[in-house]
Amino acid sequence: MKRRGFAKTAPKSLEKRIIDNALLIEKDLSIILPEPLDDVSRKVVKSIEKKLKKVWMIRDDARRLEKLSKKKGVEGALAAVLILANDKKAPYLAQVSIGGKNISYAVRGKAEREKLISLQHFDDPVLRLLFYKDIAFKKKLAFYSWNDKLLCASTSSDIPGDFLEFLSKHLDLQRDGNVLRCPHLSEKDKECMFIEIKNARVEICRDCLTDRNTFMEISKYFIDPGLKKKISVGISSPLLEYGLDTGFTREYLEGRTNDSGFFEKNLEKWKKDLSSRGVFLIYWKGRVFKDGDSFLEQVDGDEIEEKGLEILFSLLNEPLFLDDISPNAILKTYWKKFGRKILTEFSGDDELSSAVFNLEEPPTEQLKKIADIMEKSEKISRYPAVENASPIARFVDDIVKEYILHGRDRVLTKLSKVPRDTRERSIAYAFLLALGRGEERKWQYRKEEIEFGEFLKEYAEKLLEAKPENYLKRLKELLAAAGAEYENR
Repeated sequence: MKRRGFAKTAPKSLEKRIIDNALLIEKDLSIILPEPLDDVSRKVVKSIEKKLKKVWMIRDDARRLEKLSKKKGVEGALAAVLILANDKKAPYLAQVSIGGKNISYAVRGKAEREKLISLQHFDDPVLRLLFYKDIAFKKKLAFYSWNDKLLCASTSSDIPGDFLEFLSKHLDLQRDGNVLRCPHLSEKDKECMFIEIKNARVEICRDCLTDRNTFMEISKYFIDPGLKKKISVGISSPLLEYGLDTGFTREYLEGRTNDSGFFEKNLEKWKKDLSSRGVFLIYWKGRVFKDGDSFLEQVDGDEIEEKGLEILFSLLNEPLFLDDISPNAILKTYWKKFGRKILTEFSGDDELSSAVFNLEEPPTEQLKKIADIMEKSEKISRYPAVENASPIARFVDDIVKEYILHGRDRVLTKLSKVPRDTRERSIAYAFLLALGRGEERKWQYRKEEIEFGEFLKEYAEKLLEAKPENYLKRLKELLAAAGAEYENR
């Protein structure tokens, strides 16, 4: 609670609320008295009621109330509030910050500020507790305040069920006896953050953790002087099986971090600890996978992507903490460090891997590019090599092999540059006709080249469709039709 500010002219609505509360207390003292739940609290409440009743009984005697308001304690605070009820005005209010909120109140008498604020705002369940704060610590009582309820019991007593019911609604959690949990925790052994307060337990899964500090939110509504010995906060996680411990508890209980922050800071701490020990595991959605094979069953990837992940896992001696388990997202995290090595192990070709590897293109696309090149290389290896061949035979072979490896569009690009040799020009036009682009490229060729190309079209088509076992035969047929030699003489 911060220092009191200067008195200010009271807004009419705020003044009315303070006066209305004072009038309600003047009418019925019991509205500020707690309901005791056991013999210890019953005895204390009875003593408090006796003291307050003496003041309340003289509520119409302004002179005696003025005198009593000079006292400290509950009698002085009540006398000050009854004066407000008699005056029916509070033109000037002081202001104080409580829990980050500015609270205005009328200064009367010498009673403690907290007690004055509490009675003037007794309809606020949080401020209501201030009246009983010193009593709670002195008499070792716990006070619970919510809505229009105010209960008290000895600190050894359990948290009342009605208070737990309020918390379940206030925190939007499901109640199961003394356990409050988010709806996702119906799954057995699901990872969660937990808070244990006396006999109560709160459980919230990672997906439901927010920037709220649940403990601080709960603690606004009760006072328990023995609480430090009866509270614990932690995380239930399979990661703890690896000799890890929960940290940042003090930071959390003091309100310096929120639910999500507490959980994520511990995850980061655990990740560093496991990394320092060289432990490989995969953590995802509160589950721990000790090997890559069991994890890959969860991944929606194709054969190439899974092979890339298998290679990555074999290279790691640290834990993977994952939110996104798409193959590309996982690979991208380590691509700068291991990308080239993954491509090399995948292809067995260091030179090819160096040519494909880059940090801009998605890793999965690079894997598929290499897989495609490997597939085409294997395919082309089934075709006979053209050895000791003439230049024109190598020219035709290059066109067909380009078609086998890279397809129609790549060949058309290659043929966009017209050869100089007349026979090669006719053959090039024949391939353009076979690929359905002769008419639009016709302007690049002379009349006799076009006519000869039309004659060679059938041979070009057969060569493009040739199987490995009859490739050389079709190649030699095309060359013979073009009046060219296969062998280099």
